[in-house]
Amino acid sequence: MPGRFSISFPGRRDHDDPWFRIGTLDVTTSVLVPLLCVLSMFIWAVNPELLEPLILLADDVRGGQVWRVVTWPLANAPDIWTVLTIAMLWYFGRELERMVGRVRFAWMLAALAVVPGLVGTLLDIDQAGIRPVQIAVFCVFCVEMPDVRFFGGIPAWVFAAVIVGIEVLQLIGLRLGERIVLLFVSLATAALMARSFGLLERYPWIPQLATPGQGRSKQRKRRGGNAVVAGPWAGSEPAHSPADQAELDGLLDKIGEQGMDALSRDEKARLNELSKKLRGR
Repeated sequence: MPGRFSISFPGRRDHDDPWFRIGTLDVTTSVLVPLLCVLSMFIWAVNPELLEPLILLADDVRGGQVWRVVTWPLANAPDIWTVLTIAMLWYFGRELERMVGRVRFAWMLAALAVVPGLVGTLLDIDQAGIRPVQIAVFCVFCVEMPDVRFFGGIPAWVFAAVIVGIEVLQLIGLRLGERIVLLFVSLATAALMARSFGLLERYPWIPQLATPGQGRSKQRKRRGGNAVVAGPWAGSEPAHSPADQAELDGLLDKIGEQGMDALSRDEKARLNELSKKLRGR
């Protein structure tokens, strides 16, 4: 029983390892951020003023409270739409994290806070709440896997366009047109980060930025030479065959018909592996 509620830290962290574990719960980036958002709702219930130091207030940032540029997505008041937003961030963030790894996904979420935060400070736009971050993460997933289908066969990219359109209409109706700027800044930031981390390869017109760890990866490739003789990382280009393509198509068809949850853990791991082969082809 005591071990169930203990906190542990993996001695060696790989691509898919959690930051730490609470009992049997693996706390990755896609789990940690939603947990902090849920915690903020309980804090709001105790005293809403306790969240005020987290909110992006442009005047206060210019006055020296620079942490607000990072913390504003974590200030969330409790309501059913916020709960759904956090759930979507966890679900689709988990899938993106499996594709790029917990560290890169953490960098993506940090950029989705800092870049719109800086723009908001420059344009004097106050902001709080995780929703813009969640919409950007969801859109990256839908654009990366546009053939996934939701709710009776709606393609993912169509669903993402509808979500963004509804958000824009809502902001116009609430006379918060300035926040539309921050929404599109968030979408652009997410696209740049995703492209730089190896996603969105089918959209070469999206710039690819230098990202943390890229230099080390290139050095490892140069030093590796022919020393590595086994595994999917061997050689200058990943192996890819018609059988791999057929297997990938089968997994995508299953997702399209039954949803992502229809895949087993092994099938999701295989989907991730095949997707990486295609991106590196």
